[in-house]
Amino acid sequence: MGKLLENVNLRIPIIQAGMAGGITTPKLVAEVANAGGLGTIGAGYMSASSLRDEIDQVKQLTDKPFAVNLFATNLEAFSSDVEQMQHFLNKYREELEIDSGNQSVKIYDYLQEKVYVIIEKDIPVVSTAFGVLSSVLIERLKKNDVTLIGMATNLEEANQLVEAGYDIIVAQGFEAGGHRGTFDVVRYPNGCNLGLLSMVQEFLENLDVPIVAAGGISNKSQIDVLMAMGVSGVQLGTKFLVAKEAGTNTAYRRSLLKASAVDTVITSAFSGRPARAIMNRFIGEVEVSGFDLLPFPIQNELTKDIRGASKDFAVSEFQSLWAGQGVGSIVNEETVAEILVSLIDEPTTDTNQLELEFEES
Repeated sequence: MGKLLENVNLRIPIIQAGMAGGITTPKLVAEVANAGGLGTIGAGYMSASSLRDEIDQVKQLTDKPFAVNLFATNLEAFSSDVEQMQHFLNKYREELEIDSGNQSVKIYDYLQEKVYVIIEKDIPVVSTAFGVLSSVLIERLKKNDVTLIGMATNLEEANQLVEAGYDIIVAQGFEAGGHRGTFDVVRYPNGCNLGLLSMVQEFLENLDVPIVAAGGISNKSQIDVLMAMGVSGVQLGTKFLVAKEAGTNTAYRRSLLKASAVDTVITSAFSGRPARAIMNRFIGEVEVSGFDLLPFPIQNELTKDIRGASKDFAVSEFQSLWAGQGVGSIVNEETVAEILVSLIDEPTTDTNQLELEFEES
């Protein structure tokens, strides 16, 4: 535990996952940081200018360290071979009364520009998913004393991250919600489906860097077991989706509060990459349609307008309701402070006391 606290300058070894798509509001990130954990901006889909604005807003709310999460993959893509999928998706657009889909799609990548913003804004921690940053970007970040956290779903990926110079490895079990961090989805079409406990044990036995556990974690007893195994911290995403400070829309929140573990499935229907979500009509119909899904990020871009309109109209059946297997234990909305108290020990709103309790554990 000490290595994580020292490396990242935290009071409590809890990381709020960098969930992309507007969930990690400045208020959410800042409140986690103010309480002594590591708040994380989910910047995977952001432009450089949007990230700059987001960082400025967080800094107005906290003077504590926080992280930025990036996708360690090139999102640049173009395709005009989308007619069949767009034709299928148009039935949902008709229901939502929005325009039909375009016959081509273009996605831009802002990874290098975002790294420059991170350096410019003196962000101390960067976490990544889907792969390993290039040696050039790693060198730039390291020259500016940035701590690198990489997500891995098997030991091979973890070794790649360590060899590249990453400082901390997140062991992401198959229980995790949202996109799987698996590097090669051709080799592992549904993500590398290793359970968290066995993966953590393997990482601890083979790696000489701090290990953070992620995947289905939702309460203190789970954290206690993982800390006793030897992890340096834990990362939670789904638990923070129902934080009052999160950007989760109303229909999504309702679905999270009603769901149980058996309601989640791994699907590529929304984005072209395997991700764990609450089962809904869209997933069911896409997966039995017989249509070939387009690769990430093309499929993700094609469904973007449908997901956006579904949020606006409070329709959960066409949204990507990302959630981990621990969703069943989430029964009410709470503030960040209340969530962190429930994960640590006896109720207290004193963050100094939170620190003391972890030091004694």
